[in-house]
Amino acid sequence: MAAAPYRRVSQGEDGGSSRPRSERFMDKIYAVIWITLALLVAKWTRFIPILTSDNRIVKPLLYSALVCLGINTVLLFYLCIYLPRIKGITDSSAWDVYCPRVVPTMATLGVLCALMLIRACWPVWGFLAPLILGVEAFGCLFALHFVPWFETKRRSCC
Repeated sequence: MAAAPYRRVSQGEDGGSSRPRSERFMDKIYAVIWITLALLVAKWTRFIPILTSDNRIVKPLLYSALVCLGINTVLLFYLCIYLPRIKGITDSSAWDVYCPRVVPTMATLGVLCALMLIRACWPVWGFLAPLILGVEAFGCLFALHFVPWFETKRRSCC
């Protein structure tokens, strides 16, 4: 497979939307593929029923992972909604000055969440647990391709 040709990153006010339509379309196709794969894996493994009601799941680790995910979600809303909309800090480079510990905290919580979730699911799926959880995570991530953005003004973060 040949590598994609180099493309200069947009520095203008268009926010990088100058990509060709075919490239944006291919991004959507890849997103649909990942979402479909995640749905098929969730159906094949009975993902939600097993997480909620299987006795083999290590519940304290699952709950700890969910707490880490919840804290990460709150911090993400803080960075992407509260700071730009309420405080008026629209440049993500200001995060290092205004809240320098948020991004490293989110990274640490993300790694802890992933490790605890894998360990919590290990008794059920064994060596397939990281693969199953990775596919589900990618499916959730690529689902964000289809969330509409209704921007009233240009934002440089999130």
